[in-house]
Amino acid sequence: MIKIMVYFFIGVVIAGCNGIVQPDLAGPHSDSYFTVFSGFPAPLLYMASAVQWNDDYAVTVRHTPFITDVKHVCSTNCDLVFIHKKAKGRCPSWRPRRTGENITAVGTSPYLVTTTGVGKVYETPFLDTAEESGDHYAIHDAPLVVGMSGGPVIGSDGKVIGINTGFYSTSMNEKITQPGLKGALRVSIFIPYTIIKREWDIHVAHLDFPPDTKCTTK
Repeated sequence: MIKIMVYFFIGVVIAGCNGIVQPDLAGPHSDSYFTVFSGFPAPLLYMASAVQWNDDYAVTVRHTPFITDVKHVCSTNCDLVFIHKKAKGRCPSWRPRRTGENITAVGTSPYLVTTTGVGKVYETPFLDTAEESGDHYAIHDAPLVVGMSGGPVIGSDGKVIGINTGFYSTSMNEKITQPGLKGALRVSIFIPYTIIKREWDIHVAHLDFPPDTKCTTK
C-alpha cells in the first residue's frame, strides 16, 4: 500500500509540472511571495502565488479564476492583475532581467509547500498568440509546478525580475531545437518586470489619488 501511494504521489506532481522542483520549507525564499485563493463562486478551489509590489498592492496572474480584491487588469489582456494587499513585512526589490543570468523560480505547490527551481534567463521572447495581448514574455528554464504561477523569478542578487506564468512544454524529455534556446532544459514562461511596471504606471495614471508607492524593501 505504501509503495502504491508513493507512485501515485509522484504521478500527480509530474502531471502538472515540467521538471522536478525542490521544497523550500524554511529557506530564504519562503517570504518572497504569498499564496492567493479564488473567492466566490468557487472559494478556495483555485490557487496561485503572488508577489508584493508595494505597501498596498501585490501582483499575480490573471488566469487564476475569481481572485478577490483585483484593482487592475492588464490593459493589453496579458496574464497579469494587481490586487489590493497590505504588505506584511518588507517588499522585494525589482529590476529588469538580464539575458543569461541565473535565477530561482519560487512559488507554492499543490500541497501548499514552498517550492523552488533554478535555471537561467534566455534572450528569446515568448508570444502567447492565444491571449492576443501582443506582449512578449520572457523565458527561463527553471522547473515549475501548478501553483507557482504568479510567484517571483529571483535574480542572483536577490531582486525580483518578473513573475512565473506557466510553461510551454509539459514533456521533460522533449528536445528544444530553437537556436535562441540552445542549452535550455525546458521552456518556462514569466512576465518580465518591464511589463509589470508598465501596467502599474497605467493603473496609477487612472487614479484620482495615486497611492503611496513607498515600501520598505528587503
